[in-house]
Amino acid sequence: MHAKLTKYRIRCAKELFGRILDIGAGEGGYTTYLGPNVVSLDVDFENLNRLPGGRVLASAASLPFHDNAFDCAWSCAVLEHVETNYIPEVIRVTRPGGIIYILTPNRHSPYDPLKRLLGYGDWWSNEGHVRLYSVSELKTFGTVWGEVWWAPGLDQVARIIPALGHTLMLRINVTDDMKSLHVY
Repeated sequence: MHAKLTKYRIRCAKELFGRILDIGAGEGGYTTYLGPNVVSLDVDFENLNRLPGGRVLASAASLPFHDNAFDCAWSCAVLEHVETNYIPEVIRVTRPGGIIYILTPNRHSPYDPLKRLLGYGDWWSNEGHVRLYSVSELKTFGTVWGEVWWAPGLDQVARIIPALGHTLMLRINVTDDMKSLHVY
C-alpha cells in the first residue's frame, strides 16, 4: 500500500519526537521524516524486511507493546483497513505528553459523489477499506483537520472546516487524564 506524501503530512510527521511507532509503515514513505528512533509496524513481512531500524510484524488492532512504550505514534492510511478502531490501542502505548497523528479518509467526503459521477471510485470502493470515520467520531479523541491535497485553495479551507476534507488528520495530545481515566 502506498500513501501519498504531501507537504502537510510531512510537516505533521516532523513534529513527532523521541521513540516513534509507525503503524502500518508500508513501504516506509514517512520513515525519513519520523527521525532516527522509529519502530515500524506492519502486517506485511515483505515491506518490513526492506525497512531500516526496529520492525514488528503485527496488526494495529492489538499492539504488542507495554503501556507508554512510545513517545509518539504515526499512522497514515491504515485506520480504514482495520475492522476495529485501534485508536485506544495507540493511546495506550503512547506516553502522556506524546503526540499521535492518524490520517484516514473522510467517511462523508463531499468529493466522493463527484468522483462517482466522473467514473472514479469513492472511499468505500477502495480495496481493503472496511471502516470509514467521520469528523465527529475522530473529534472524540483529539483535534481534526481536513485535507484536499489535489486542490490547494480547498486544502486551506479544509484545515479550518474539516468536513470539507477528502482525508482527515487526527492529532491526539496524550494526557495524564486520558491515561488515569482510561479514556482510551
